Amino acid sequence: MYKFKKISFLLLLFIGLSSTLSYAQAQNVTVTGKLKDNFDEELIGATVVQKGTTNGTITDIDGNYKITVPANATLEFSYIGLETLAVKVNGKTVIDAQLKQSSEFQLDEVVAIGYGTVKRSELTSAVSSVKGDDIANIPVTDALQALNGKVAGLQITQAQGSPGADVKVRVRGGISITQSNDPLYIVDGFPSPDGLRVLDPTDIESIDVLKDASATAIYGAAGANGVILITTKSGKEGKANINFDSYVGFKKISKRLGVLKPLDFVKLEYERAMLDGGIDEARKFTQRYGLGWDEETPLLANMQNTWNDMPDAYGNRAGINWQDEIFDGQTPVTQNYKFSVNGGNKDTKYNVSFAHTDDDGVMKGSGYEKNNIRMRLDQKLNEKLRFSANVGYVWDKTTGLGSLNEGGRFSRMQHIIQYRPVISRDGNDQDLLNMDVDPILDNDSGNVMVNPNTSITEEKRKRTSRILNINASITYNILPNLTYRGMVGMGRNDNDNDVFFGPRSSQAQRSGGPYAELRKASRDNWTYSNTLTYKPKINRNHKLDIMVGQEETYRRDKSMNLGIRNFGEDNFGLNDLSLGKFADVPTNDVSDSRQLSFFSRVNYNLLAKYLFTVTVRTDGSSKFGGDSKWGVFPSGSFAWRASDEDFIKNLNIFSDLKLRVGFGTAGNNNIQNYLSLMRMGSSYMPENGIQENSYYEQQLANSKLKWETDVSTNIGLDMGFFSQRLQVTLDFYRNEASDLLLNKNLPLISGFPSMIANIGKTRNVGFEMAVTSYNIDNDNFKWSTTFNFATNKNKVIKLADASTMPVRSNWSSNEWNGYDYMIREGEPIGQMWGYVNDGIYKVEDFDFNPNAGKEEDVYTLKEGIVSVSGEKVRPGYWKYRDLNGDGVIDSKDEKVIGKAQPKFYGGITNNFSYKGFDLSFVLNYSVGGDVYNANKMFYTMTKNRYKNALTDVLGRFTYIDQNGENVYRNPDALAQLNSNNNYASLHGTQNLQFSSKFVESASYLRLSNITFGYTVPRTLVRKIGIQSLRFYASMNNLFTITGYSGFDPEVDTRSNGGLSPGIDWGAYPRATTTLFGLNLTL
Repeated sequence: MYKFKKISFLLLLFIGLSSTLSYAQAQNVTVTGKLKDNFDEELIGATVVQKGTTNGTITDIDGNYKITVPANATLEFSYIGLETLAVKVNGKTVIDAQLKQSSEFQLDEVVAIGYGTVKRSELTSAVSSVKGDDIANIPVTDALQALNGKVAGLQITQAQGSPGADVKVRVRGGISITQSNDPLYIVDGFPSPDGLRVLDPTDIESIDVLKDASATAIYGAAGANGVILITTKSGKEGKANINFDSYVGFKKISKRLGVLKPLDFVKLEYERAMLDGGIDEARKFTQRYGLGWDEETPLLANMQNTWNDMPDAYGNRAGINWQDEIFDGQTPVTQNYKFSVNGGNKDTKYNVSFAHTDDDGVMKGSGYEKNNIRMRLDQKLNEKLRFSANVGYVWDKTTGLGSLNEGGRFSRMQHIIQYRPVISRDGNDQDLLNMDVDPILDNDSGNVMVNPNTSITEEKRKRTSRILNINASITYNILPNLTYRGMVGMGRNDNDNDVFFGPRSSQAQRSGGPYAELRKASRDNWTYSNTLTYKPKINRNHKLDIMVGQEETYRRDKSMNLGIRNFGEDNFGLNDLSLGKFADVPTNDVSDSRQLSFFSRVNYNLLAKYLFTVTVRTDGSSKFGGDSKWGVFPSGSFAWRASDEDFIKNLNIFSDLKLRVGFGTAGNNNIQNYLSLMRMGSSYMPENGIQENSYYEQQLANSKLKWETDVSTNIGLDMGFFSQRLQVTLDFYRNEASDLLLNKNLPLISGFPSMIANIGKTRNVGFEMAVTSYNIDNDNFKWSTTFNFATNKNKVIKLADASTMPVRSNWSSNEWNGYDYMIREGEPIGQMWGYVNDGIYKVEDFDFNPNAGKEEDVYTLKEGIVSVSGEKVRPGYWKYRDLNGDGVIDSKDEKVIGKAQPKFYGGITNNFSYKGFDLSFVLNYSVGGDVYNANKMFYTMTKNRYKNALTDVLGRFTYIDQNGENVYRNPDALAQLNSNNNYASLHGTQNLQFSSKFVESASYLRLSNITFGYTVPRTLVRKIGIQSLRFYASMNNLFTITGYSGFDPEVDTRSNGGLSPGIDWGAYPRATTTLFGLNLTL
């Protein structure tokens, strides 16, 4: 279906009016007919002309035409994007025709390049485009999800599966080490700090991704991480179209983690009681899980009786699977409804839309709701002046804390995985569902475990955003070849993130009662720009396009955090904060930034074969030091349309062949405000027994602080074969980033440990390939395929004070807080740092001492077996590789054990159509790279009493034999018992250490979407006043082929500003979504 399908007659009416010349010949005939496109749909506003004359007309809304011509005339049928067709009349009075897609259409497509557009055939930079239909046809709540896998070099990672989850977008990897690597988003010419979040996916006309610096340099200090240009839909000439698009569906969790079933859990509890509990824990265990405690019977005999009873008591017992309870306890529904009206005439075009989305999460109590209103007006005021305006308003709400509200042992996902599956031998396991706290833990002062259902009902979060964007532009044709365009826009974002912990929550119980946390943030921004474009007419061999411009942007951010505590047991939560009896001291922050810019671009086309583009931009920003306020960002690119050379044409191979070479500089100004200035902070200090205000220096000034800079080189090749039925684009690039912001150590005499300075350097080198193939293209059946592939190799060239920079991910600040990432010169960012797992210590690694009094002294390491610094190991402990050969495992034996960045990634899309039926499916893939499975690391720590564990521990080294006896002091029996076990023992997992055991492959192949639709023939629906009607069924995230043992390999929950990517800790699981929808146009 073509974007220009709804062109009104009014634009072309003058053709019909000018065609009234009378060709009074005796043989004149009146010819009627119908024109259709290659999708067998009527063409509205197609041109019908008698060849060689001005006698013509246009087709009506049903594709019909009528024209009077000589009987021997030739009719020419034409339509934008379709091949012109010439038909001899030969006296016929009825001529129907079908126009096919033009092979040159893709080359004449208009591509947005920043402050202007060019034909794709004249493009000299690395720019990838996605049509709005390719996004709208995938029913998702966020356009970025539909964009995933459709652009080579564009890497989109969803942090987790929760509704409204953060999405990380990287263009060619990003350049920075410590600052933001997010691309710049431009919506209809205006910067969008909120990215694509402000748009409904079906409002998008096209997306153009600017990837190399020769394209992004026009955005200067903001373009180093790529630029994503979004053009929204405008109205079309013709009568008003009323559109209704809707889908409704349901979700189901796509994967579960394997946890111990009741019998295996009770055996684990038995082992805990036998090894660490003493007589008190043994008594409690038998009373809870066995037949009871007999005071006249010895401890071991009591335990033995329980062991023998366990298979019958728990072998066929279902217990409570908390994942089922939390993720299957409801039927999550996702629904979307959108109304839009668009139309216009040759002077006025309009598009108004309202969209509502309601997306339930698979976890109880979580969801996302969004309302989106958008209005666009394009007005031709006179022959020289045009006006355009856009208004967009978004209100969205995210509810529920999800699975990752807190780190370490307070993670909600940890409670879901590790809460007990059984209550007791003779009790009703269903009682666990109704108890706020496990009765075992009532008197446990260190308990942080709460019934997962209770956590959901007692831990309330409501995050709401209100985003308003208003912008307008005027275009004035000063002279036929000189055009002025002025643009002005403003935006406002108000964000409330409110959380309330009710009296039954673990947080309230630890803090002395219910409490609320309120976080408020707002942002105001405005932009205005002025451009002059001069396109002198020279001659047919020379084409020149000169643009100069000026732009100013301003942004102001405010935030406030407030805590209110000591609510009573009975309260109204966030609805009445006055019931709180004590408020924390509020904190707030206010900052602003301003940037002034001047820029220019020159496009020169020689002989339509040799294309040159030169841009330069200079930016002045308040973010940077007094000595470095201004930066200059030049670029240049060249393209050679080799397919227009005679010697290439004579080969009869290429329908398109273009070589592109680009070089340029762009900057990254997406950093905090005031980093270049000395900043003061406030605090309190006691004076005469009274807390008085105090002030102190927070940061040293750096007058030389400036933007991070990227110098990019790109070589590209565009090829077309078989009249553009096969299109291939290849790009090789090298990005050298310098002046990256890092903390530099300072002498102690300065009073500050460090200051931020432009020191670091990185390099990204990569290759991209995009292929589009129209495999079958006939009247009834069509099949097209797009495939893209990208690889990016990142390398840190220079750090601040040393060649290495250790990083703590802090996913678990309580149980383990070691360095688990390492940034090193000569290596990529995202390297996981830890020990190389070498299995477990076996019995044969030790000398046996039967007379030892303490358990830890029974086994001592043999000579030549590596020991662990500061730890007395036993059989069944994790064993690590001694890399330096000194016989002791310590920090000197740590190394790179994983890399978060994939080797290559991309996507495959197939589209099929047969008459009124359509089918499409999208595959995304990523090969190489690793996941840091912190879930496995924590959920297999079996020493923690009363907690369930992952099924990995079924293969643990154990001291309890098949008869329930402790054979720890029988080395032969212990060795035999554990001959096939390869997971660490109860005691062997008590001290968390990051090792290669918890690093897994992140490779995957995902069927992210499949959609099947049917468009009802127009001949049927028009009888009831409907222009078009399509029904469809769609599934998202249908399956994922991966070797990763966690929920999903595409995860990034603790990225720490990008320094520690690829961590899976408490991630909200993804869901498979099944949808049914319709597209209706009246």
